[in-house]
Amino acid sequence: MPRRGYKFENQIQKVCKYVEAIGGHAHKNHPKRLQDGTYIQGEPFDYEVFLPYYKAVFDAKECKTRKWHMVEKDLKQTNELKKCKNAGFKAYFLICFEDKDVRMIDVDTVIDILKTGSKTIPAEGNPSWDLIKILNKKEVIKNVQTN
Repeated sequence: MPRRGYKFENQIQKVCKYVEAIGGHAHKNHPKRLQDGTYIQGEPFDYEVFLPYYKAVFDAKECKTRKWHMVEKDLKQTNELKKCKNAGFKAYFLICFEDKDVRMIDVDTVIDILKTGSKTIPAEGNPSWDLIKILNKKEVIKNVQTN
């Protein structure tokens, strides 16, 4: 039986490979561990994507319903993502909701919801995520601007 999140993670890795193929850089961060595998510290967020016209960091999550219920780790990641957004990056949570519905939830949207006292983020109202399509549109715009 495949481990939880394996298919979702594979889809993200395909996008990372695409970014590399078009001359950018994308990678998954990993927690710090000792040589024997003992866990030391978690990563601030899961992924980083760097292209001249698109720089983003995001953390990927899966949930089995139409609502994502944040836990303590998510709050810490929100703070780290916000620092990156303040530095000019796109910063978001990538949530795979039930029925493989993948949504991109901007860190500022998360912060606004947290300010209301809620730690529950609905799928509805947040954009779908298809980074390859986003990058293709930006690549076309970049090519038009340079020609």
